[in-house]
Amino acid sequence: MLRAEYITPKVICPPQEAFYAEKESLPIKDTVGRVAGEFVMCYPPGIPILAPGEAVTADIVDYIRYAKKKGCQMTGTEDMTVKKLNVLREVL
Repeated sequence: MLRAEYITPKVICPPQEAFYAEKESLPIKDTVGRVAGEFVMCYPPGIPILAPGEAVTADIVDYIRYAKKKGCQMTGTEDMTVKKLNVLREVL
């Protein structure tokens, strides 16, 4: 079960570089193919779904929507409703 829920991250740039880079806030549906500029964590269990510097994929967006629908509390994002995500302004 855990194996099916784990999505292997695609690291595009170092987390520190992504965290301090210029970002823009986009609707979550428009972030596929971009680089995350913030964490997205699901509690429980509190493990990041997405970290700064990782590619935002369709599978990740689908999992975020699934976790929200199941009642998980999402943390780490500027927009606590997770309708928008901060992504790097410059596409790498």
